[in-house]
Amino acid sequence: MAKRNVIAEKVYAALEKPIQEMGFELIDVIYQKENDKLFLRLLVDKVGGITIDDCTLINETFDLYIEDELQIKNHDYFEVSSPGLDHPLTTNKEFKLYQGQLIDIKLYQKKDNKKLFTGYLIDGNDDQVIIKEKNTEREITFERKEIAKISRTVCFN
Repeated sequence: MAKRNVIAEKVYAALEKPIQEMGFELIDVIYQKENDKLFLRLLVDKVGGITIDDCTLINETFDLYIEDELQIKNHDYFEVSSPGLDHPLTTNKEFKLYQGQLIDIKLYQKKDNKKLFTGYLIDGNDDQVIIKEKNTEREITFERKEIAKISRTVCFN
C-alpha cells in the first residue's frame, strides 16, 4: 500500500470505487506542498493508457465532490494525471493493471551478475514479481524484498 497522509487517504478511500466504476483505476492520491502551493493530485490510469479527456472527465466529476462532500477545501490546485512511466509499481492493483507490459526491476543486490532487469510483467503480489526477460525470454521470479524499484519502461528498438 502506498504511504499517504490523512487527507490523501480520505480522498483515496472515497474515490477509489467511483473512479473504478467509470472504467479507470485510482493508482494514488498525493496531497503535498510544492514550493508555497498545496496540491491535491489524483494519479489515474486504465488499460491502454489514460488520455487528457479522461483526466478532464475525472476532474470535472470529482472536483466539487471533494470540496462539498469531503470538505477538503484548502488546496491551491486539484490535478488529475497519469502516474507516468517512472511511477514505482507497489500495489497488487498496479501489477494486475500493467500485466504484460514492459517493466524495469532494479535490485538492491546483484542477481545473475546484474542489478537491472527488463521484461514483461507476468504477475506480481506482496511477496514476489515474475517477468519474462526481454532479451532471453526466460521467466524470472524476484522476491519483493530484493527489489529496490519496479517501474514501467519504453523500449525504442
